[in-house]
Amino acid sequence: MTLVQTLARTTSHDAWRAAVALEGELDIANADEVRAVLVDHLDAGRRVLRVDASGVTFADAAALGMLVDAHQRCRERHGTMILVGSSARLRRTIALAGLDTVLLVDTAA
Repeated sequence: MTLVQTLARTTSHDAWRAAVALEGELDIANADEVRAVLVDHLDAGRRVLRVDASGVTFADAAALGMLVDAHQRCRERHGTMILVGSSARLRRTIALAGLDTVLLVDTAA
């Protein structure tokens, strides 16, 4: 079994927004780490999270739950989280889970 590392890297931020790039597999093994990166930005006062998922190769139910949790935390703070650059496969997974009406997903990928 090969371990695929997921990287959640902040690519830019200012006082009220942050861009975070995700790479690799998002799953139960790393969902909490990714959530922590996103929540840290919210705790720092940023209200707009742009999550670049173009590097995501796989996402399981735990990863989807993490994205919903981060989205809800952002909304509670009157903010917005948008998922950009997601593959057709990831968008389909989100839709099949019924989360395409919950998460804000930019489909211009």
